[in-house]
Amino acid sequence: MALFISEKDVDRLVSIPDAIQAIAEIFRLSGEGKVINPPRQCVSLPTGTLRITSAIVPALTRMAVKISSTLIFKSNSGRLLILSNAESGRILAFIEVFQLGALRTGAASGVATRLLARSDSKTVGVFGSGRQARTQVMAIASVRKLEQVLALSPNRVHLKTFCNEMEQRIGCSVIPAHSAEELGKSDIIISATTSKEPVIFGSWLQDGTHINAIGSNALDRRELDDEAVKRCALIAVDNREQAKQESAELVRAVAAGSLKWEQVLEIGEIAVGRVSGRPDEKSITLFKSLGVAMEDVALANKVYELAMKNGIGLEVPLTED
Repeated sequence: MALFISEKDVDRLVSIPDAIQAIAEIFRLSGEGKVINPPRQCVSLPTGTLRITSAIVPALTRMAVKISSTLIFKSNSGRLLILSNAESGRILAFIEVFQLGALRTGAASGVATRLLARSDSKTVGVFGSGRQARTQVMAIASVRKLEQVLALSPNRVHLKTFCNEMEQRIGCSVIPAHSAEELGKSDIIISATTSKEPVIFGSWLQDGTHINAIGSNALDRRELDDEAVKRCALIAVDNREQAKQESAELVRAVAAGSLKWEQVLEIGEIAVGRVSGRPDEKSITLFKSLGVAMEDVALANKVYELAMKNGIGLEVPLTED
C-alpha cells in the first residue's frame, strides 16, 4: 500500500523550519559523499521539455524519481514524485510536488544563507513576487533577524499582494522597491524570476552582499550579468555537474576564462567543513540554486513521515510480489 499525498496535504504538513532541517541534513550527507544525484535529464518535445530528476540517499533508505511536465502542459498538475524504499524498491508514496518544489528551493537558500551570508544581515532585496519568492523570503527570515525586505516585480498588483502577505508572515517591513539599484543595497539579494536577461548587475553590488539566485536553471535564461559573477569571491551550487548543464551564468564565465569549474563549490562541501565558507565580511558570495533531486528526496521523505504520523493521504493499493 502506498500513499497519494496531494498538493494541499504537502502545504499543511510541512513548515519552513521542517524543510530547512531536511535540506540541511541532505547537504551534510552530500558533503560526506553519501548521496547519488545524477544530473537532471531533459527530453525535448515539439510542445516543450520533459524533465526527469532522480536521486538515491542510502542513509535515509530512500530514492525518488520526479517527472516534470509543466513546461509542456502549462499546468501545475504535471509534477509528480515517486518515493521508494532504496533497499526493497517498494513504492512508498506518490506526491504532488508543485508546492514541495518551492519549499525545497526556499529551504536550500535558507541553509545557504545560514552558511554564507554575514551574521549581521538585516535587509533583503527580492526580485520576483511569485510562489518561489514567498518561500525564499520566509526561509531567510527563519535564519536571519530581518528588519526590512524590498521587493521588485513587473506586476504591481501581485507585488502589493506579496508585500502585504509577507509582512504578516515574517513580522518585518516588506515594501516595494523603486528600482533594481535600490535592491542592490540590501545585505541579501534574492532573484526568483523567469527572466532571460540579467536582473542583478555587478556595477551596483555592494561589498559584503550574499546572493541567492534561484530562478534560472536553463542555458537560455540568466539572472546575473557577467560582471556580477566576476565580483563573487565565493560561488556555491547544490550540484556542480548539474550546474555545468543548466547554469547559464557560470557556463558563460567558464567559457570567457573568468572562472574555472574547480572554483565552484558545492554547498555540501561547506556544510561539512571540507572547504571554508565566506572569506571575509566584504566578500560577495553567491549560491546558484538549481533545485536538485536529492533535495526532493529529503523533503519528500519528511512529507511522507509526517503524513504517516498524522494519518494524512489517500491509500493506493499496489500489487505486491
